[in-house]
Amino acid sequence: MQVAIDEQIFAIQRYGGISRMFAELARQFVLHQVADVDLLPFDAPVVNRYLLDHPEIGDPLGARPARNEWSALARYLTRPGTHPSCDIVHNSFYLPHGLAPKRGAKRVVTVHDMIPELLPHTRRRLDWLTMKRRYVERADHIICVSAATQRDLQEVYGPVRAPVTVVHHGVDERFHPGAPRLDFLPQRYVLFVGNRDQYKDAQVLFEAFASIAEEDRSIQLLCVGGAGLSPHEVDWLRGRGIRERVSQRYLSDADMASAYTHAEVFVFPSRFEGFGLPALEAMASGTPAILARATSLPEVGGDAALYFEPGDVDRLTDLLAFVLHDSTVRARLSTAGLRRARRFTWQSSAERTAEVYRAVLA
Repeated sequence: MQVAIDEQIFAIQRYGGISRMFAELARQFVLHQVADVDLLPFDAPVVNRYLLDHPEIGDPLGARPARNEWSALARYLTRPGTHPSCDIVHNSFYLPHGLAPKRGAKRVVTVHDMIPELLPHTRRRLDWLTMKRRYVERADHIICVSAATQRDLQEVYGPVRAPVTVVHHGVDERFHPGAPRLDFLPQRYVLFVGNRDQYKDAQVLFEAFASIAEEDRSIQLLCVGGAGLSPHEVDWLRGRGIRERVSQRYLSDADMASAYTHAEVFVFPSRFEGFGLPALEAMASGTPAILARATSLPEVGGDAALYFEPGDVDRLTDLLAFVLHDSTVRARLSTAGLRRARRFTWQSSAERTAEVYRAVLA
């Protein structure tokens, strides 16, 4: 069956969870020949590094460097329809042009989360351009990345016409316990990954860390990704006397494996996730994980992580102290996390997606 994944997410996202998911699916379809999927090239300029830095998947898709996001987006919005003879179009995002007719091709749409709809104050400019509801209404089959996202979809839109299938993300094999230590990593540190503002709730972690830092003088907090520490964050950290023990870095995918592996504990306090890939990457790296008991995170972590209610600083403080001061607990969580992470592979994700394609055509 001939499948066309459109380029829209690769035209607007250099890095990010959505483009990573589609890049990993493409890797499976192109390199590992999952099922009978023949992935057609979109032949377009993109800004996405998952394709441009990995020609083994970017070249078969016809990905080439764009000058910037605006030129890539302009090309997407003005090009003719993609592969009018394909069997299935799998839309990678919800921009208007993706609704153009495809001469009878079936349409598969992935819903990654319902954050803009349930938390409207978090909407970015791009969210105001999207047409997610129309994509959902016109889909022949809908994929949700978690059961939590499926529940949110039905809460917001009510019953949908198309069948809905949950297909979890996988985790890349580079995330494993044996990654070498990078020179700049602190000797002992708590790890946070991603944006820190709004529903990501990093302030809850800052407050819990400030409490344990008073007794544990060697522990540091490393934040990876997101923006640099804001003036407000710097002032707050100075006020608590921990400014020199909290740092923020941008790391490549290759370096992320080391950051996960050598952390004492990974903390994900987010109040809302569609899936929560950093939690899975941490567990695959053998790192003990403490997660907010929110949306999809218990679905990902299962019984291999420790949980606190979103926003509960006292409980997070207790859990941090419990894990940091007990090597037996860390070893138990590490073993459980590795076992849990083995259940999530990109191969199984691609195979489940191929099953959706076959069901659509049937």
